[in-house]
Amino acid sequence: MKLSAGLQGLKKEFIRIEKARRELQQMSATAARLSKQAIFSFQRADLTQGRAQLAEAEPLLIKGRQMVKKDVRLNAEGVWRAALEEFCEASFVEKIVQGADLFPPQIVTDEPDILIGGMADAVGEVVRLAVRSATEHDAKRVNELFALAESLVAFLTSLDLTGNLRSKGDQSRQHLRRLEDLRYEMSRQK
Repeated sequence: MKLSAGLQGLKKEFIRIEKARRELQQMSATAARLSKQAIFSFQRADLTQGRAQLAEAEPLLIKGRQMVKKDVRLNAEGVWRAALEEFCEASFVEKIVQGADLFPPQIVTDEPDILIGGMADAVGEVVRLAVRSATEHDAKRVNELFALAESLVAFLTSLDLTGNLRSKGDQSRQHLRRLEDLRYEMSRQK
């Protein structure tokens, strides 16, 4: 009957890790949603609301990080990694809107792939900010945002990105192309 005791232990461990996984997934989904809302707030120049949303998301990610430290198997959860990346992206967008240095971002992780993914995604948000500035006929801001996007894309292309990060890097180059088109269209209106 030693097999029965072993099976009970296996079952207990399985239930424990599944409970932790579900809790992490729920917290991650909430943190990702709040981070997306913060990005939308920052796009509308509502820094107060965006900061409040990030402040609400951050403790969830800190608690998640503690859970991951206890069981490293949880670090591979896709929704967890996506939430970290979304939070990093929102932190970058906040700094872009403020005109502040991008580094250090509001750190909830020091994993390079998460930070790079958030940075690459932020290039798309730069395009949205530039379009908004263009509609307000603010060519100076559009050019500032273009220069920022260009330097971010230059950094990303200096890396040997693979997998998902490669796709994000390619998307950031497409976003840069959209900014080039926007600048061209603005130059024709003068």
